[in-house]
Amino acid sequence: MALNDLVTPHGAVASGSFGDSAAPRRLPTLTSVILVDDAQQLHNIGHPRVSLVLWRRRADPKIAREVAGLTTKRLLNGRIALSAAETQAQCMARLQGLLQESGIESAGFGWWLADMAMLAERFADLVTRTLGPSPITARVETLDDVACPRFHVDRTRLRLLCTYRGPATEWLPDEEVDRVALEGRQPNDQIQRGAQPRALEPFWVGLFKGECFPGNAGRGQVHRSPAVPPDGLRVLFCLDA
Repeated sequence: MALNDLVTPHGAVASGSFGDSAAPRRLPTLTSVILVDDAQQLHNIGHPRVSLVLWRRRADPKIAREVAGLTTKRLLNGRIALSAAETQAQCMARLQGLLQESGIESAGFGWWLADMAMLAERFADLVTRTLGPSPITARVETLDDVACPRFHVDRTRLRLLCTYRGPATEWLPDEEVDRVALEGRQPNDQIQRGAQPRALEPFWVGLFKGECFPGNAGRGQVHRSPAVPPDGLRVLFCLDA
């Protein structure tokens, strides 16, 4: 998939065109966004011009079956602090404890827990190499409503997001953001200047550069939470540094 063959909340963007099929228009070159097919390329987030790296992962049916068992009857909203020195096994044990503290039996979520622990270890390693040893906050949520409907930037240095079920995070390329409208807390349609937001797909990993990344003030990656369909559920994993 090329940079111009991105996914919108309404489906895949046709190659080189976008929006109303009667009046297609060329997408701008997305200089601030990089799409990669393996985790080794996530380090590109350190480039001064890059604000978002998208790791396009295939959905794992084993994990999909596990998270399909989560329901809206007991919504999960847990967070833990991780150190950069924790191993994948230690991260997994901490995440198991998070689920159990929320009243969710972790025994049926082994593949999901292992995947989150793997992402946590990779994120910690990347943060250490990019920013130096830093504390990391891990958050696991199940959501039945939109959490942050307004386009915004994070007051973090780096944030990793992965949606395992339901609609995934929506974002705008820097070239299509009205930063004045963003800072003035104007409506979304003014911030996005008529552009159609793009969206990650389930299991994709998005590495977002925030306002607090060194030298990135005023250029944080703009994004928002997606709408969740009635009776739907979104399963989100977030790591912050």
